[in-house]
Amino acid sequence: MLLKKKSLIVTFVSGFILSCVLFIELKNEESKISYRYSLGRLNAKIYEKYIEVSGLAAKTEDAGALKGKNIVCGIIKNRGNKDISGLLLKIKLFDRDGAVIYETIFDPREPALGSGIIPEVSIPYISTHTKIITKKGDLVPFKKILAGCPPEIAFSINNASGFSKDRGKWSGKLGYELVSIELYDPGA
Repeated sequence: MLLKKKSLIVTFVSGFILSCVLFIELKNEESKISYRYSLGRLNAKIYEKYIEVSGLAAKTEDAGALKGKNIVCGIIKNRGNKDISGLLLKIKLFDRDGAVIYETIFDPREPALGSGIIPEVSIPYISTHTKIITKKGDLVPFKKILAGCPPEIAFSINNASGFSKDRGKWSGKLGYELVSIELYDPGA
């Protein structure tokens, strides 16, 4: 009976210690993700003066694989002295009162139909995750499908011969915000 009591106590203590270790590992991983997210946002605030977004427009694509799709397009220019390995851009569409009625976040350096990067395989000798590097001075044209766009905005984009007052909620105004920037570190 004494032996059963001791082994039961050892089992509970071992389980408790194992739970604590797993909890600490989970928190550690959560902290890494939170740190990378915060660093990306901080980099965006500091480095945004070197990122130029021009030619921003919403339109219906008239040729190619995106023909007939409502897209947002523009050009990103890295005017800074550092290479960029990660970039998230938030595009906002505004109503007449200046309120945001649609927004989307994406990496403008990826293909318009989604990520061109194959997901990383967990086999070490096969796994090679290639990042898209935007060098200093690079001009990167982009297109992004406006998925989930409200019908009144889609209607306005499809009939973009001008934005009159009776044309629906969208005023035809676009804006952007740099959400996150990851600066390229060749040693990482």
